[in-house]
Amino acid sequence: MYAGIDIGGTSIKYGVTNKDGSILFQDSIPTEPEKGPEYMISRLQKLIKDISEAFPDVLSFGIGFPSVVNPTDGCVYYPPNLPGWEIIPLVQLLQSCTTRPVAIDNDANVAALAEATLGAGKNASHFLYVTLGTGIGGGIILNHQIFTGERGGAGEIGHIVIKADDIKGDEASYRTGTMEEYIGRMGLIRMAQKHAQSYPNSIIHTYKNIDVEDISYCAEQGDSAAISCMTEAGTLLGLGLASILAILDMRIVVIGGGISKSCPLFLDTALHTLKQRSLPTISSLVEIRKAFFSNNAGLVGAAMLGKSRIEI
Repeated sequence: MYAGIDIGGTSIKYGVTNKDGSILFQDSIPTEPEKGPEYMISRLQKLIKDISEAFPDVLSFGIGFPSVVNPTDGCVYYPPNLPGWEIIPLVQLLQSCTTRPVAIDNDANVAALAEATLGAGKNASHFLYVTLGTGIGGGIILNHQIFTGERGGAGEIGHIVIKADDIKGDEASYRTGTMEEYIGRMGLIRMAQKHAQSYPNSIIHTYKNIDVEDISYCAEQGDSAAISCMTEAGTLLGLGLASILAILDMRIVVIGGGISKSCPLFLDTALHTLKQRSLPTISSLVEIRKAFFSNNAGLVGAAMLGKSRIEI
């Protein structure tokens, strides 16, 4: 058995799988990022101890973490959605509480590993994995393997600039005009509220605390503001993907995460834009596949990451 922990912006999912990635047990706890790194690290240490006691046959722990993870020093670097975190030797801190191997990688990378090994990309030697949720992440699969780059930072597609003339606001300067700022969870909510200003009768105005699934529902109900919002979001996603695929010479995109389950208009628009704006050598063959594991890709991929460390 192999334990996997998937750390997201709102929840920490954890579980145990067998060697084929089938989930034998899973649960979750709130992330509570506002309580800072020390609190989260202590919770992760306790989680590892609890899993070890409940499942003594667990052979390894794999963790997907929402930041750049350096495979050389085991440090996580400046998680954009976790306040107070900078450079922290997380592998060392978590390895100290167990005798089982602990492996950590970027959360999108471990999700990409799940899709490459067992999911929507298992028949593809090269593909781009995209996760759309609180933030936007990516994993690059080259010859069936995760490509991490020189220091573990490859695949951070949420930081592709899609609005070069954007004016810096309250966000960090490296986030201005990026894909994540526009079509990550908070970006989509801002976008919907902006579109709703042009439609006084939009259903969006009836929501006190609207979220992405609400925007998607409104679009499916024919709400003009929501349709306009999802169309713009899909267009921006398609433009960003066209640039990335041109650099990587890839034709398959696997998309997961909560926002990927939005109304069909969103991904249909992204694919239409991708076909229009990609290089001719890519556009005729390009495809978007929905992730096989949906919300469990991170958990399964994390478990498979730990398993891979034993097999090295």
